[in-house]
Amino acid sequence: MPGTRPVWMVLAVMCLVPAPALGQERRELSLGAEAPVTLFADRVQNLERERLVIAEGRVEIEQGDVRLEAERVEVNTETGEAVATGRVVFFDGRDRLVGERLEYNFRTGTGVIYQAEAFVEPHFFFLGNRMERFGEKAFRLAGGVFTTCEGESPAWHVRWGEATAYLDDWVWGTNASFWIGRVPIVPFIPFFAANLRKQRSSGLLVPTFGSSSAKGLYYQQPIYWVISDSQDLTLTPTYYGSRGWGLGAIYRYVWREESRGEMEGFGLQDTRRHEGRWVYGVRHEEQFTPKLTLKADIAQVSDDQYFSDFGNTLDEQSKQRLDSNISLTQRWEKWNLVNRLGFYEDLTTDVPIELNRLPELKLNAFSQPVPGLGGLLYELETSYNNFVRDVGSDGQRFDIRPVLSFPFSAGGYVSLTPRLAGRETVYDTKVIGIKQDRGFFVENTVKEAVTRSLFEAALDLETRAYRVFDLGGAMGIQRLQHAIEPRLTYNYIPDVNQDNLPQYDGTDKIRPTNGVAYSLTNRIKARSVSEEEGKAGRVWELARLTLSQSYDLEQPPRTEPTSPINQPVPTPSPAPPVFPPPAVKGNRLSDLTADFLFEPVLGIQFRANAVMNVYDKGRVSSATTDLSYEAKEAKVTLGTRHGDGGRLQFVQGTLTTQLGPRWVFRFSTNYDIESGTIVENRFEVDFREQCWATTLAYVHRTSDDEFRVTINLLELGHYGFGRVFASQ
Repeated sequence: MPGTRPVWMVLAVMCLVPAPALGQERRELSLGAEAPVTLFADRVQNLERERLVIAEGRVEIEQGDVRLEAERVEVNTETGEAVATGRVVFFDGRDRLVGERLEYNFRTGTGVIYQAEAFVEPHFFFLGNRMERFGEKAFRLAGGVFTTCEGESPAWHVRWGEATAYLDDWVWGTNASFWIGRVPIVPFIPFFAANLRKQRSSGLLVPTFGSSSAKGLYYQQPIYWVISDSQDLTLTPTYYGSRGWGLGAIYRYVWREESRGEMEGFGLQDTRRHEGRWVYGVRHEEQFTPKLTLKADIAQVSDDQYFSDFGNTLDEQSKQRLDSNISLTQRWEKWNLVNRLGFYEDLTTDVPIELNRLPELKLNAFSQPVPGLGGLLYELETSYNNFVRDVGSDGQRFDIRPVLSFPFSAGGYVSLTPRLAGRETVYDTKVIGIKQDRGFFVENTVKEAVTRSLFEAALDLETRAYRVFDLGGAMGIQRLQHAIEPRLTYNYIPDVNQDNLPQYDGTDKIRPTNGVAYSLTNRIKARSVSEEEGKAGRVWELARLTLSQSYDLEQPPRTEPTSPINQPVPTPSPAPPVFPPPAVKGNRLSDLTADFLFEPVLGIQFRANAVMNVYDKGRVSSATTDLSYEAKEAKVTLGTRHGDGGRLQFVQGTLTTQLGPRWVFRFSTNYDIESGTIVENRFEVDFREQCWATTLAYVHRTSDDEFRVTINLLELGHYGFGRVFASQ
């Protein structure tokens, strides 16, 4: 917009003088208008014969929310018409217009301002050769320009031939073009509209368009509808060049503070597969009382390949299941009751092997004193499940597990907690062998009641010793506390026959136990030197090392190979395996697990854990490491994943850095060392100016590459375009 002035600077100076200056004349004008009109000026001349009032020098005219400022104003007292010249400023409420000449009628509230510049809250700027006010905050613009950028040369703007603007609602125009600087990026736009409301409002949202190797050229145009203060709906018509037309929808509602949710979905007629494909989800939360809550999270999809074809992220494309849950929870002070319907879709196979819980009921009592028995505590776990599935065994199960405990301190140095528990599990289904069903090994069952009774005994022993070291501010540390926290637990569960029990989850196969488990934690806490006198410094965990392991007192303990249940039948199928599988001798000591945390200074953290076999020269079966550094303008993470023998399998890393006040660079990588393939490399650069921002992204995966550009125009939303193409 060459030749324009920085409107905000002019208006800011003008707003410093909201009241008339000393020495000005004040007149009440009788113009026959509904609202009174008051005039202030250095000089006022009343020409009664001509029905004309002429005001000169710092002229201000007020009428309700409308205020006019100019160097010279002529007002016709018979018609209410006024002509303002000089430095003209017109205030329409909090919105302001500046121009060379204004023709305005105080009776009708209509008029025209020439060579106008306008500022509309929160951050919209207009320029028009001619701006006609035809109603309250309503204007028609000829030869207009629109932007959210300040200054004489805006970074972007929209030009139009004609436009209509309601300053507290919408602006729209025809014969438009979109400019970056002095370059017309989009030379012709038949229709352009922008939302000027301070609050949410109905209308077209910013479209998304691009190209994909799987979907072809695509275009999405969201349409937003504010149904009421508590409901809204977004419809998104979508076109995929290789897939056809589709429609997405998101409906959100808040019926009251305790009742809210949303429904969303997308569907299309896939022209490549010649079938309808869809996905939908429903989420709702209803709080009937402060302690009675209903939650629903339901999702369904048309086919197992939907997410791999239409997912936008790696997580979506590799999704293996789609879960749905409906739960009703009643909470009391020390009890909890949950009634849940749980079901899911397995996206890895077309065979219906899903194990659903229709319903599952849980009643739990938290640890609490037994009335009248001193320090004796009790807790209770009960559950009822009705397991339903097509391929494999289903049935009902009831499980109850009461626990008694008596924590006490031995001499104030050691805490001891003996525990006794009983467990009774009842099934209406009995396993008599295995069979094959539609390509899977499954349990062969009969409807016959079967029970399992277990007795459990345990003893927890723990203590804590610590010492404080005063460093006197060395390395910025005032004090160090070193604590040693050993914990020892003995567990006993007798061996009972469980061969005829159906296998639904971990409750159904509880291994006999007669052993101890220990953990030893070394913890170092630090307190920094205080930066303010009289206040304590920051306390953080500088280092922590935890070792844990178990030892089986029986000789020898038994380990079992993986059960073939619900595993695909090999091709060609061998003879069915023996059920139950034969026991395999093992070792008394379990693998040693180590977890290490180190945070030497603010912003740096290193964490590692490893699992080691003590019988195989400390052979590492699995390990992870994560190193991170976070400062004000940068964050770096580097992680490794190790397999059997400490073999490096994956490397993961991220980098985010602020490059000056406007640039942000982000990089992330996931690299498969064993296969030598890049799971994903992602490069992103953000650039932000006062009124716009852009993100350039390049993503490289094993199967495709993607380049995307996203433009964010201040107060208007996002414009994006990009290309996805298969790697050659």
